[in-house]
Amino acid sequence: MERYWLAYTPVWGVGTGLVMVSGWAERWGDLACMVYGVLMAAGAILPAFRPHPSERGVSFGRRAGVKLVASVVVLSFGLNYLQTPFFFDVLHMHFGFDVTITIDRNPAFLYLVTVAYFSTYAVLCMMALRALRARGMGLLAWALAPMAMAFFEAVLNANPFTTRLFCYDDLTLVLTFGTVVYGFALMLALPVWMRIDEGPARGGVLAAVAMMTLVVVVDRAVLEVVRVVVAPRVTTVVEDAPGLRDFEGSCLR
Repeated sequence: MERYWLAYTPVWGVGTGLVMVSGWAERWGDLACMVYGVLMAAGAILPAFRPHPSERGVSFGRRAGVKLVASVVVLSFGLNYLQTPFFFDVLHMHFGFDVTITIDRNPAFLYLVTVAYFSTYAVLCMMALRALRARGMGLLAWALAPMAMAFFEAVLNANPFTTRLFCYDDLTLVLTFGTVVYGFALMLALPVWMRIDEGPARGGVLAAVAMMTLVVVVDRAVLEVVRVVVAPRVTTVVEDAPGLRDFEGSCLR
């Protein structure tokens, strides 16, 4: 499953790049965006239904690939629902997509798109953790791998080609404070992924879903503390910031 996700990364990466840079996503409405989201998510999910030869005698719900996919879907949906409003209000993120199907200001199709994103984040975090542990990094590796992944995503998104559809008002804030906030969620998720990977026979898919749900709940609780105690010291917190298509006064072009 990890090898597949790694191979799928340039596929969804190039596809997303074309959609964003070509201007297609600026002209697409709800239907086109939802179809795009379904295709992106399906590419990451469907291989889980084909068992690895070593797991042919293992029930569907106990296969490592199935549990990895379930954990990624839970994290993707959970963070979209509970963390994206924090990104609007505190990190001043803006979307320019011309869609009307939203969940708390967040375009619904992005719930599906991020399944593909998070499949890549999962495998890259696990690869980085293994490499760092092999070099004797120990517990530090569990923090470095997710934080590096969060920083890498922020850097990739900080480009002038997509500012009609996605941008942050304060790039420095996102690369520093935002990296820590986002990286913390991945840091909580990484032990779940590693447990599934290193012990595929232990527990079933419901256990994986429960563990990742706990990750999302803990992350939400921490975000609330950060929002009240820390965020006002480093930026201006805007309650219920529009977030979507707020061209006037934002970084959106």
